[in-house]
Amino acid sequence: MIFYFSGAGNSYAVAKQVADQIEGEQVVPLARFNDFKQCDNAKQIGIVFPCYGASAPDIVLDFKNKLFSHINKENIYVFAIITYANSAAGSYLDFKEDVDAWFKVKMPESDIYSTSAPGPAKQKSLLDKSVTEINNFAKDILNKKDTIMYRPIPGMRFISKQGNKLIKHIYKDFDKKLYSDDKCIGCKLCIKVCPVQNITFDEKPVWGSSCVNCFGCVNRCPKNAIQVGKKTKNKKRYVHPDYKNIYY
Repeated sequence: MIFYFSGAGNSYAVAKQVADQIEGEQVVPLARFNDFKQCDNAKQIGIVFPCYGASAPDIVLDFKNKLFSHINKENIYVFAIITYANSAAGSYLDFKEDVDAWFKVKMPESDIYSTSAPGPAKQKSLLDKSVTEINNFAKDILNKKDTIMYRPIPGMRFISKQGNKLIKHIYKDFDKKLYSDDKCIGCKLCIKVCPVQNITFDEKPVWGSSCVNCFGCVNRCPKNAIQVGKKTKNKKRYVHPDYKNIYY
């Protein structure tokens, strides 16, 4: 089983590309999964997720802890893949005691609040390179190799913690900054793409307090009507081309 957490589709696409090379393998959104008995007969378990401010997202760390408290890792090959736009930083340190293999792959940026999505040419270049890289390490996964694709430099635990604190400060009260502008057509797609069911609808989308900062609703709105404060206005969005028809 390969679990993924994804807002704009990068981690889903990576998980799917790996799964397609393993007979009978399936990809599962971790945000909605709680039947850990299904993992008892798994030959391998993978977790694919994005880097959030030098660390794994809290929702992924919570899932990892629940998963590993339910399964016997002795007879299961466990791997993790992190997708990142700038640096995978110290996220390996959150997983090093739990995984047999660790991989990373650079993907287009989807955070359009603190930065910007790349243009079409840059997106294509990154995605083309990612396909080659994923195919290469998928062979290691298929052969259950204990590959550690990179190890953080000394002191990265401290740097990672500081980076994570900064990101949490930047995204404090993130759900209160989300709103839909006058371009909203009431299609309710935002509800379907939210991994944690945090969006309801009352003439316009209404966000609860469980936002996981995945940017799924922002990037996938067909009218670019969902904004985060003033920082996302007129910014181009990014959705992985393989993710446009995948919903929760």
